[in-house]
Amino acid sequence: MTGLPLLAAGPLAMPHSGIREVINEALLLPDCVRLEVGEPDFATPEHIVEAAFAFARSGAVRYTGTAGIPSLREKLCEKLATVNRIAAVPAQVNVGVGGIGVISAAFGAIIEPGDEVLVPDPAWPCYELMLGVTKGVLVPYRCGPETGFLPDPTEVESRITSRTKLLVINSPSNPTGAVFPRSLLEALVAVAERHDLYVLSDECYDEVVFDGEHVSPASFAGTDRVISAFSFSKTYAMTGWRIGYLVSSRSFADQVNKIHESNISCVSAVSQKAAEAALDGGSEPVISMTAAYRRRRDLCVELLQQHGLLINRPGGAFYVMADVSASGLGARDFAFDLLRTHRVAVAPGTAFGKVARASVRISLASSESALRIGINTLAAHVRELETRRHG
Repeated sequence: MTGLPLLAAGPLAMPHSGIREVINEALLLPDCVRLEVGEPDFATPEHIVEAAFAFARSGAVRYTGTAGIPSLREKLCEKLATVNRIAAVPAQVNVGVGGIGVISAAFGAIIEPGDEVLVPDPAWPCYELMLGVTKGVLVPYRCGPETGFLPDPTEVESRITSRTKLLVINSPSNPTGAVFPRSLLEALVAVAERHDLYVLSDECYDEVVFDGEHVSPASFAGTDRVISAFSFSKTYAMTGWRIGYLVSSRSFADQVNKIHESNISCVSAVSQKAAEAALDGGSEPVISMTAAYRRRRDLCVELLQQHGLLINRPGGAFYVMADVSASGLGARDFAFDLLRTHRVAVAPGTAFGKVARASVRISLASSESALRIGINTLAAHVRELETRRHG
């Protein structure tokens, strides 16, 4: 016996999520100030929970169709038409295991080994992890602080080669909170049209907008080219319910169904009924939570400005970036040093790409008191390290 075969090269070469590394250590510190995780601190609205309980008690909890319960998909089409101005029928909608599940399935339906995928930098790290599994090639395009974390369509187009197959757009953005204006989205879609690319529009924060207006590219470009991903996690504080959805063309949705058949069969029926209740319950919970995130955004911007650490005022999602370059440490080292010495957890910018390597991400999904304590502690630690560096 000579040993076991080698494991798959893609996952072996993949790093762990830089956010998860911090989360895993922060979880061991019960008195830690948690500003690293993108999870709402609000409870799931009560009417959603009660609807799920009622359905669970009904005895009707069974497998559902792979694409989702028909009534939920119909309600999602109504939401897409009203909120996102996307015209779709239920056959174009796939319900999946959170935003991460439907985006991963979309990657699986498009990417073959060696295909290139244009991804924003900075970006949600799971795009890179997904490409490690599909053996696609990540090609970053810059979304730098000098432009408010918005890309230049000309620079994006310059990154295209004969192997490019997909352009990923994320607005509102994780980690920067940038909200792409319609004119920019039109220019990016035009780039994709000129080069026959698919567009994956990650809109998991579509209803968490503070400034400006969220625009869905599929509202003006259609669903043949643009595949749009959404989630209940952030909008309705339903992270643990694990439910998201994808809207695309009928033919693309059929391919996603095949992928879901092989790895999830279907989403929990209880979670799907909870999602129906969320859609039926009106917009008040969403408006209320977004108003709280806006107040927290304003508080964080004010504090970071006072300390000279603000990079950009986020227009949506629930994150703000802080400049820690004066500390002399890279973002990952700074994040772990802050965690271990002061028990404040933030997400290192290195988790999101190269552009943010001297910054950290602060989540607004924490209480105002936690944000105040955390940012003031972070700023003091930057000054402490800067003073130590300069003697």
